[in-house]
Amino acid sequence: MIDFKKKDKKYLILTILVTALAIAFNIFIVVQASLNGSMSTSSSGIAVNFFKSIINAFHKDAINESNIDTFRHVIRKLIGHFSFFMISGLLSSLAIHLSSVYLNKYKYWYGIVFSLCFGLFLAGLTELIQSFIPSRSGQISDVLIDFSGYILGTGIIVLIVFLVIRHHKKKVQ
Repeated sequence: MIDFKKKDKKYLILTILVTALAIAFNIFIVVQASLNGSMSTSSSGIAVNFFKSIINAFHKDAINESNIDTFRHVIRKLIGHFSFFMISGLLSSLAIHLSSVYLNKYKYWYGIVFSLCFGLFLAGLTELIQSFIPSRSGQISDVLIDFSGYILGTGIIVLIVFLVIRHHKKKVQ
């Protein structure tokens, strides 16, 4: 049992908040993977229209009927796969780090390995789910894109934690 009186309450609140955000965002990813084909297309259509309008505002008709299908594909892979999993990697890795430090179970490399295993599991799970959904298909290439985004998110947290630890060690010396 944790003795909360000895712990910093602000750190506990931060840990709970980040963990809750990570859980909520990962549930969001699984829900998105569970959408049928038409619902998924509609959902990604919002992002496609948003980025199309921004690009076309700077360069009129850059995205048009001749290249819209390619643009949709890129946005779906970049936003719906890579970016969402990068955010998941950021939040999940930070939650694992904060929780392990708070619980005095801090093992730097174990947290990284655990986080990466979770990211690979989540990427595989979402593609497996999609293989059972009408008008969707699970693809190994999407697992690789998802996991690449997750690795980047985890890498950013690892770099930040490394720099913070290094900074604190220099202060102590």
